[in-house]
Amino acid sequence: MKNIYRNYNEEDLHAAYLHMTDHTGTINDELREAISQQFNYDEFVKAAEFRKVLVKEKGRISFEVHKMVQKGEKIDTILETISSKMIGSSDLKVFILDKFDQFSKVKENDKIDSKIIFKSLLGLVAASVTGLLFFKAVMTSTGEFSFFLLVPVYIINYFVIYGITGKTRDNFVVFMAVLISVIISTIFSLAMLG
Repeated sequence: MKNIYRNYNEEDLHAAYLHMTDHTGTINDELREAISQQFNYDEFVKAAEFRKVLVKEKGRISFEVHKMVQKGEKIDTILETISSKMIGSSDLKVFILDKFDQFSKVKENDKIDSKIIFKSLLGLVAASVTGLLFFKAVMTSTGEFSFFLLVPVYIINYFVIYGITGKTRDNFVVFMAVLISVIISTIFSLAMLG
């Protein structure tokens, strides 16, 4: 039987090793042989276990950054508060800055205020008209309505509302505006057909 692990690179072997040890507690002979052929087995295991612990450490740091961003903490406070014995200070700073940026963008996108509500209502009207015009153009050329057109109308309306609000559909108000605009476009296009 051919050893499937023989052509794996180091990254793939680490993933296979960690997956197998996490689920069964041990590895099979083929994987052990492939690792031993390419690397010193003990050093490989040590590196794989370190990698596993490093992933957990990064998860812990990400969780801490997320909590602090949700509380409204500034980046300077976060950098001073979070430390790690496993990650060097420069790598830790880069990692924290990256996570801070990522979580701050999500928090900003999810924020609902009167400005977003107003822009979403404006987008709802513009998207409803755009969706209606799309339906009208398709129904004029085909002579019939198809529910398969709801997908492109949803996409078109989403981009219209996204262009006006600058927020993605992860924002609840934007999502509802897109959904309502599709319903309005559909109802008016069916009324025009009937």
